[in-house]
Amino acid sequence: MIIEILLCLFIFYSIFISYTLMAALRRINQYESFIIKIQELIEFSTEKMKAVDASGHYESDDETGFFFKQLKELQAILNSLFKIEEG
Repeated sequence: MIIEILLCLFIFYSIFISYTLMAALRRINQYESFIIKIQELIEFSTEKMKAVDASGHYESDDETGFFFKQLKELQAILNSLFKIEEG
């Protein structure tokens, strides 16, 4: 009798833990895809800004140079978060 009760409790506990882990994994995947989208947006912005500033005048300016510098630092941080997969 006690063994059946313990077995039922173990089964319910296992189901609860499995559901909780699946929900957590789903949430982690959503956050990861969100961060990857932000990374792609910043990379696109950096490329477009470099194309606009081909001569380097804006990047050397104090106000816009600060933005360029911050954008590069943010891109470096995001690149260090994930391993880049080729292929």
